[in-house]
Amino acid sequence: MRSLWREIVLETLLGYVSWSLWHGLPPMIYYFPLQTLRLTGLEVFGIAFLSPICLTMTSFRKLVNRKWMLTLLRIITVGSIASFQSPNAKLRLVVLALGVSSSLIVQTVTWWTGSGLQRHLRMWGLILGQIVLLVLRIWYTSLNPIWSYQMSNRVILALSTIATLDRISTDGDCNKPARKKTTESAKRMTHRPHWLLAGAAFGSLVFLTHWIFGEVSLVSRWAVSGHPHPGPDPNPFGGAILLGFVSGLMLSTCSWFPGTSLIWWVTGVASAAGLLYLPTWAAATSGCMLALFTASVWPQVLGHLISSGPSPGKTMTIAMIFYILGIFFCAWCTAFKFVPGGVYARERSDVLLGSVMLIIGLNMLFGPKESLDFLLQTKSTPKVLFRKSEKYMKLFLWLLVGVGLLGLGLRHKTYERKLGKTALATEVSAAIWPFRFGYDNEGWSSLERSAQLLNQTGADFITILESDASKPYMGNNDLTMWLGEKLGFYTDFGPSTRDHTWGIMVLSRYPIVKSKHHLLPSPEGEIAPAISLTVNISGKLVDFVVTHFGNHEDDLDRKLQAIAISKLLKCSSNQVVFLGYITSAPGSRDYRQLIEHGNVKDIDSTDQDRWCEYIMYRGLIRLGYARISHAELSDSEIQMAKFRIPDDPINYRDNQKVVTDHREVPEKIHFNPRFGSYKEGHNYENNHRFHMSTPKYFL
Repeated sequence: MRSLWREIVLETLLGYVSWSLWHGLPPMIYYFPLQTLRLTGLEVFGIAFLSPICLTMTSFRKLVNRKWMLTLLRIITVGSIASFQSPNAKLRLVVLALGVSSSLIVQTVTWWTGSGLQRHLRMWGLILGQIVLLVLRIWYTSLNPIWSYQMSNRVILALSTIATLDRISTDGDCNKPARKKTTESAKRMTHRPHWLLAGAAFGSLVFLTHWIFGEVSLVSRWAVSGHPHPGPDPNPFGGAILLGFVSGLMLSTCSWFPGTSLIWWVTGVASAAGLLYLPTWAAATSGCMLALFTASVWPQVLGHLISSGPSPGKTMTIAMIFYILGIFFCAWCTAFKFVPGGVYARERSDVLLGSVMLIIGLNMLFGPKESLDFLLQTKSTPKVLFRKSEKYMKLFLWLLVGVGLLGLGLRHKTYERKLGKTALATEVSAAIWPFRFGYDNEGWSSLERSAQLLNQTGADFITILESDASKPYMGNNDLTMWLGEKLGFYTDFGPSTRDHTWGIMVLSRYPIVKSKHHLLPSPEGEIAPAISLTVNISGKLVDFVVTHFGNHEDDLDRKLQAIAISKLLKCSSNQVVFLGYITSAPGSRDYRQLIEHGNVKDIDSTDQDRWCEYIMYRGLIRLGYARISHAELSDSEIQMAKFRIPDDPINYRDNQKVVTDHREVPEKIHFNPRFGSYKEGHNYENNHRFHMSTPKYFL
């Protein structure tokens, strides 16, 4: 056996690639219905996860066991990383699907063949690959570098190619069937786990890990609430999740650890329930405990999987069926309005999480009690090699933890230095933008370009709608944390991911004093979120109300939501700004409800060419209004307004005169000339420009 360190590192890298492919395909599938708000048929590419079913055919299984075929599958797997270089989204989807299907076939073949130590290292490579994924996402502020940046994609492709070529050179050994167990293990292995239960448990565990622990900030977004007690911030609290997950892996190797006991399973179930139902810090603590539980059962579940019998194709197919069902059910819980049968899955994350924990529990309680390394021990593999590899893997795990915590610490320090660097001001600019979860209209990540655009607007307060991308079918990305740290803004995110909305992000140049997250009445359609906030702008408190109404087709929802928001506006202080997506025309019932009963004014009541985005205000002096074209970065424009905070909120005069020549107003209230000048009509060019008869200034 070659150097154990070398084997561990190479298998870990390939494990990371496998996780990245699994994480990468669902968002690519989801991108297409996101554009049309209905199923497109491309969801069928999800069957890529079912490729192990081919191994149930004897002829195909014999073909794959030939070295040249396994080599081809390995090359396709690593080559699919280059899907990120594809010229369009459909080609990227096809290549990525091929990579996923090939990787699963390779894993199924290699996990069931070769020496016990080889199989042991391959399966632990997948586990360690998950930790590498978490650590890299820490350093890249929630993003997986393989799918985020061209340079990092190329570097990982190169390293993975080297690892793949090395594995190809050893695949000759892998084609041999698994060797016979030692006499001791044969005696103690009283019964095999049922292949159906073993497969279901593995698929459920993969989904649970992807869903909640695909990124260390996700638990914080499940537990979040309003200021001043929002719960743990993703940085540095993400470090606790990383420590919890790695500690669970460490516990699984301890002989005294009761990892198959009923008490430990009940502990895991209680932790899952706590994460789902408890507030803020209690939910976050439950999330840490769930991370400990989830990681601790990984070696055991893998052991049951590979010892479930001589039909790996059948077992892995069942596993991937349960994984796919989890992903689709998770999507159905929030996107229920746009999918068949959605009414039955509406907001039922409790059913999903409960089912996952039940399946894992049944496997724990009724499967074999032996450890993974014990199940893999053969007559030709000395126990000392297993103990040595376990020691090396523990050292490697703690090294990864150290690198991850270092990344969190450096990021936190940098972010803290950026905050509060704003000079005193009496003017404030606010912007609203529906974000489409950080993907542009071509299916590529838009974060870097979005940060540049938002920075160029000069807005002091930004609300970004459709921003909860923490779900597994959207990439497990914490966009709020990424943009907050990139721009140096205070942030608020809500409502919680567990509340099944599309999410609202708030970025503020000034400190957020308090906020409250709201779920608006939504009896028929998608769950509508809102956030009401108070921001300290140079010593003056200004309220903001931001929201995303339901669809135009859901008339009752919009009516009730407009009533709820008008009450929030009416109860706000004398100085308030409303930034909302209300899916109604100017002058409509919902528009009048907000104006008349919320006691606010439209930033420009003469602008009749609006449908979704609106800016309203009370107790402030309006200075300017602008609309900036989206240039395919999203499907919606950015709307901006500038206000002056009056010294006397009771005795002041609002501006009434409208001018379109920026030379007639003071330079300090100009919008950024980078977006051009006053333009009538829509800007159809692929660049960000003022349009729709803006910018306008008020005197």
